Amino acid sequence: MAILLLAFYITKPFLPAFFTAAIIAYLAYPLYNKILNYVKNRNLAAFFIAILIVLLFTVPSVIVLGLVSKEAYITYTSLNQQNLGTNFLSVVCKEESWMSCKAIKSFIGFLPQKDLDYYLQVTIEKIVLFILQNVGDFLASIPAFLLSFFVMMFVVYYLLKDGHAIALRIKNALPLKASHKEHVIQRFHEITYAVFYGNISVAVIQGIFGAIGFLVLGIPSPILWGFVMMLFALIPYFGTAIVWLPAALNLIFIGYLQNDSSSTIKGIVLIVYGIFVISSIDNFLKPKIIGMKANVHPVLVLLGVLGGLNLFGFIGLILGPVMLALLMTFIDIYEEEKAELERYF
Repeated sequence: MAILLLAFYITKPFLPAFFTAAIIAYLAYPLYNKILNYVKNRNLAAFFIAILIVLLFTVPSVIVLGLVSKEAYITYTSLNQQNLGTNFLSVVCKEESWMSCKAIKSFIGFLPQKDLDYYLQVTIEKIVLFILQNVGDFLASIPAFLLSFFVMMFVVYYLLKDGHAIALRIKNALPLKASHKEHVIQRFHEITYAVFYGNISVAVIQGIFGAIGFLVLGIPSPILWGFVMMLFALIPYFGTAIVWLPAALNLIFIGYLQNDSSSTIKGIVLIVYGIFVISSIDNFLKPKIIGMKANVHPVLVLLGVLGGLNLFGFIGLILGPVMLALLMTFIDIYEEEKAELERYF
């Protein structure tokens, strides 16, 4: 037991990298086998996959990070130049007779020497600054990230190269019946496929469609909000509506205050587009991608995503739901074995 604890503390800093490598190697193993059949060399096939994974990780990450940082900076500077807080009422209230303008001004009158729009500007600036600060924190953590990335790719290489032997050893070590071992392995495959392809891939697609919708409707920073929608799409129940619904309501509200029918129409179009396109992608694509092979309960997905993200970082979005779903599989096996024993006693 003492040796196990010591081994755990030695490897603890690199456990997220190891688990990430295990998931990546598992997902890349079919491609590795195809390349191995062609090159007939395990070392060369594993090296080729490792290089491909590095390119797939680094190139999109650098591009997306650059675009998101640029759009966040543009949004922040634009807010400063427009001085939104002091000019908001003069922009949206063009007619003093509008009841909405009278209501807003009456409400602001209750605030002693405070301008409500000042807080609006401060809030928006804080959101943008939060994004910029996190980008800065990410850049500051690059050395540690590079070390973890190196460990991850090192593990990926050897998991691919010796994957068959490692999988066989893990299978033999499981203290289960042969039928239960096969069930656990099959369930792991189904859950991993469901979580990765059914959640991650669909979230990326939803983010892309969300960015396209924002771009067409002329909403500022479409790439930034598309990226945010992609992240929120991973959360069950709420999803991308956390982003597009407030944006649509804001367009309708501004259109009503300004008596601008085009802004109101844009808001209505965004709601329709959000409901029937962005949010419907989840229901339309997931059954096709997953192929009804796995049934992961939304509660497990929610707890797994939030808990996994907190414990393992981004890879926890996959690991969390997989671990909880496997736990439920072991509970099912336990209940099955318990029922068998009760028949004899």
